[in-house]
Amino acid sequence: MSQHFVPSRGAAPVGQMQELPPVERIAILFLRAWCDGGTEKTQMIADFRRVLGPEEGDLRYEDFNTLLRMMLRCGRCPLMRHGLTCRCFGGHESAFAQMITAAATQDRDDALLFATTLMSGGAAWHAVQLASNLGPVLLQIARTMPTDKPDTTTQPPRHLH
Repeated sequence: MSQHFVPSRGAAPVGQMQELPPVERIAILFLRAWCDGGTEKTQMIADFRRVLGPEEGDLRYEDFNTLLRMMLRCGRCPLMRHGLTCRCFGGHESAFAQMITAAATQDRDDALLFATTLMSGGAAWHAVQLASNLGPVLLQIARTMPTDKPDTTTQPPRHLH
């Protein structure tokens, strides 16, 4: 009997990026960029600064940075994501985007439910506090981005921790 690789349920595709509203799409793209690091992360920081100005942009980026570090440190399991240009998104990415959106619209109960699927209870509450501030900022950034869809390839998605 051969062994087969079974991807984490958190990486299982649950939708297509073009189906998402702008704030959810940018939340997932920024999650992927932050995890990729390098030029993608540098561009993300530049987007925060371009829309909010240097001082406020740096503060809101720090909120995003704190949120992602908390998710990695207090996660219920390894955070799974797809590659930056992948046209689909996975379960963990969806829960992250939904948490941001719910918190931004003051739906703290739903935001907390999404957060607790990703991390422990105490950290989830703090994550919702950060997400409440980030949601409107990510929407503002999304509104300034070109409307064309992210470059999608026909390659299968990368599933990364």
